[in-house]
Amino acid sequence: MDRLQAAIAQARSAREAILSTQSGTPDATPGQVISQPTDNWQALIRFEPDANHLTENRIVTRDSGAKSAPFDVLRTRALQQMSMQGWKRLAVTSPGPGCGKSTVTMNLAFSLARQPDIRTLVIDLDLRRPMLATLLGLEARHEVTAAIRGTSTPASQIVRVCDNLAFATTRTPVHDPAELLQGRRIGDLLSRLEEEFAPDVILFDLPPIMVSDDAIAFLPNTDCALMITAAEQSTLSQVDICEKELAAQTSVLGVVLNKCAHPGDGQRYGYNYGYGVEPAA
Repeated sequence: MDRLQAAIAQARSAREAILSTQSGTPDATPGQVISQPTDNWQALIRFEPDANHLTENRIVTRDSGAKSAPFDVLRTRALQQMSMQGWKRLAVTSPGPGCGKSTVTMNLAFSLARQPDIRTLVIDLDLRRPMLATLLGLEARHEVTAAIRGTSTPASQIVRVCDNLAFATTRTPVHDPAELLQGRRIGDLLSRLEEEFAPDVILFDLPPIMVSDDAIAFLPNTDCALMITAAEQSTLSQVDICEKELAAQTSVLGVVLNKCAHPGDGQRYGYNYGYGVEPAA
């Protein structure tokens, strides 16, 4: 009987070791709780943006409707292409300043948040001119650069605005953004964010391509990119140059024509009223 019990115990131990290896989850010691991505996500600091502030800053996608429709089309097209390729890291950039890339990023983020099964993390990496905290109305001085440098934990620099949408923002411009965005630490941070929070989509608000080398430095860390251009502002030459720069570093998901006027009404609309989405060749 003793030999039988010993054999059973040995077989049980071997089976548990195999299951533990297959699942990739380490065994927990008595009294130890293994942190899971969902737990980490739920533990993020919660911030509720003011609806009027978002509207004043042309963030119109918290609810579905006519104003959110163009961004919803962009969301669906982006998700379809990213899903087919197994991509999750999406950069948003532009040829130059004033094209509305940060506003497009914000609207795309809130549009994604209306997909309950998609967890989205947005990171402000336009480190010379960070805008996402201002657009959110977030007054707390979160600094994503501290997480990049390793002087603070990633979770301390992230706020969750709803069940499935969170932002990593910064308020203080830095003098060495290119060095931060192409160093080993940024790659380590992204891997840690994916491990700890398991986002389905990571959106990066990057600097304009033609202003500095910051975006070019970071783009190899992404799966794909959207280029935001402005009607009557971005030239065909700029678009062509920037598309080639993007294609050399990552996959070009498409080109968005922003700040369009509706045909026939003669009125120029802002970021939230109509823009074309053209897949890159």
